[in-house]
Amino acid sequence: MMNGTILPVTIKGVFLIEKTGGPVPLVLLEDGAKRIMPIYIGLSEAISINSALNHEVPPRPMTHDLFISLLEQTCSKIESILIDELNDGIYFARMSISMDGRQFELDARPSDCIAIALRCSAPINVRESVLSETAIGKDELEGIQSLDNFLS
Repeated sequence: MMNGTILPVTIKGVFLIEKTGGPVPLVLLEDGAKRIMPIYIGLSEAISINSALNHEVPPRPMTHDLFISLLEQTCSKIESILIDELNDGIYFARMSISMDGRQFELDARPSDCIAIALRCSAPINVRESVLSETAIGKDELEGIQSLDNFLS
């Protein structure tokens, strides 16, 4: 088990940034000290996180909504998610779940964790060492546009 400070973060939103191959989706996380941490994600996860942030309910359950329904039907609860490792530019995350009085963790992609945590208001945390290593300045966000603008 890695040690180190665990920081609560909020989701600033889902954005697109221009890269050589075209626009790339990313989610921005922010800690209490206003440090910003970007996570590049896939478009479908970006849309899922964005719709959770906008409190949109799809006509049919999408994958993350289905996961939430399953949790509710089995009286399970997401206690928290933790983005706790960065390896070769890839983030790793864990989801803490309680079910029938026991707790367990699932390895998951940060984008899935965030999409699910937002839907059930579970706390989103990041290991301090990961955040300090990846925090970016506002200048690095030049040309960023919100996913809402892109989709509308």
